Amino acid sequence: MSVGFYIEQFGAVQAHVFTSSDDAAVDAWAGALASVIDTTPPDLQFRVLMDVSARQVNFTAYARQTTQRLFSHYRQRRGKIAFLFTSRTAPFYSRLFFASLGRLAFDLNAFSDRQAALEWLNRA
Repeated sequence: MSVGFYIEQFGAVQAHVFTSSDDAAVDAWAGALASVIDTTPPDLQFRVLMDVSARQVNFTAYARQTTQRLFSHYRQRRGKIAFLFTSRTAPFYSRLFFASLGRLAFDLNAFSDRQAALEWLNRA
């Protein structure tokens, strides 16, 4: 049975790719993101591409709760997370959600093009 989540590596950037938004996929992602942040030395930036561009992926209540818990826990860590969306409205709603989390030490940005997201993540 597929979990609905897998990881790709692009140099220093780890891509977290969702193919579904079920709870198992969200849990797999949460473990992977925590691992990336925990294993990145505090003086370096973690770099993650969140590919949520598959049509069947939604930002479910469970995904929002899990994201809020993780981002709040790691709010002081330095890093970058780029979100890859296909929906035109998803970046707008995601910015509203992330603004509700308060100040984070890591940068968030939304993209509709994978290459542009990777270029942003690889900038110092």
